[in-house]
Amino acid sequence: MLLHSPPLPLVIDHDDINNDLTAEDEEGIMLALQNRNRVRRISLQMPVPSLQKLVMAIDGEFPTLEFLYIEPPAKHNARLSLPPTFEAPQLRHLWLDYFTNPIGSPFLTSAVGLVTLFLQSIHSPTYVQPEPFLRAISLLPHLEQLKISFMCAVPNSEIESILSHTPITIQVTLPNLRRFRFWGNSGYLETLLPHMTTPLLQVLNIHFFNQLSFSVPRLLQFVITTEYFLFSRVALLFYHEGVFIVLDNPLAGTGPVRWTSFHINITCRHLDWQVSSITQILNDLRPLFSSVADLILDYREHVLSSEFHNEVDRTL
Repeated sequence: MLLHSPPLPLVIDHDDINNDLTAEDEEGIMLALQNRNRVRRISLQMPVPSLQKLVMAIDGEFPTLEFLYIEPPAKHNARLSLPPTFEAPQLRHLWLDYFTNPIGSPFLTSAVGLVTLFLQSIHSPTYVQPEPFLRAISLLPHLEQLKISFMCAVPNSEIESILSHTPITIQVTLPNLRRFRFWGNSGYLETLLPHMTTPLLQVLNIHFFNQLSFSVPRLLQFVITTEYFLFSRVALLFYHEGVFIVLDNPLAGTGPVRWTSFHINITCRHLDWQVSSITQILNDLRPLFSSVADLILDYREHVLSSEFHNEVDRTL
């Protein structure tokens, strides 16, 4: 059918993350990928052995490709990477999970029309150092949604050691960015934020790994200097997986004030660690509460915590 059909756009969409491809499905997808001039959208979710074959077939130029989404199962050790010859000058939405160094892919220099860039579950922050990352996103003026997340934390001391040898010299403005999501450790984020300007940002969503100590003065400065970040409500939730804080302005949107939201989630199961972590962060972010009118405190039962870990220093 592909060989004799009109040159209509092709959508390659396979969503079966638990089962390998059948021989027939693999043959069909490979044939579709050979019609590079017609492929408009690629969405692949499947086990790693099948996925690796197909990723290697996404090579050469895809002149009409607008959407690329690749997701393997959550638990695996493979490290995926796109072929160095891959190009997609019309790409608008890119979502890659478990890729070794997506920022190092040459095609990003030509995909200047990207609106969405999600780079999830990168194995280590050392694969995406701040300077190359900032240079890559500086070439994406139309970017509206940005997410970068890592699989595991790297000690802040290691990041500081890396940066001492490679200082950051670039300042990036993302004029259309509305949403920024980050998942990693605070040291990496503190390195990025002083070099980013996001005048239209409305949603900032941060997920920190568990750390013994937190210091986020640059996060405070970033939020304060973001024009639309004004908050009237704070919700603080302690639950069995971590502690979660939300700052927003629920009555905004009827006038010049825009709705904005600022989330921080810290992954740690024991209540004493949760309280210690959020206390350190709130001490740095204290100026943000000057206009808060509503405060919500919410505690959910810590089923997995022992009685010892539920005992918290009352001064905190």
